[in-house]
Amino acid sequence: MSDEFIKVSTQEINEEIALIKKILESCNTDSDISKNSQDIEGHIHKIKGLAPMMGKPGIGEIAALNDTLLNHIMEGQNMEGILTILTESTVFMTNSMNGHEQNTNELKQKMETNYSKYLD
Repeated sequence: MSDEFIKVSTQEINEEIALIKKILESCNTDSDISKNSQDIEGHIHKIKGLAPMMGKPGIGEIAALNDTLLNHIMEGQNMEGILTILTESTVFMTNSMNGHEQNTNELKQKMETNYSKYLD
């Protein structure tokens, strides 16, 4: 990938993460996530596509899992603890984008355990 692509992609992912954080700050319950799921999913979907192309596969994996969960929420599913998972995912993505290598497996395992019926 070109340096320019990496630069633009990095900026775009950081902007998407910031927008997700802003939405999450206005949420107090899992029900609030349901009300904002379409907006959050739009940002997550962009991250899901861009991150692997710029050498951030861990961010892409976490975004893909969240994208799947958010699609189920938009279809009317209620998911206990989704606010916490999205918050943890956003912290993970922020830290990864800031150069702090993160263990993808821990968060991925937590998501797969808590939401296995939605991720199969």
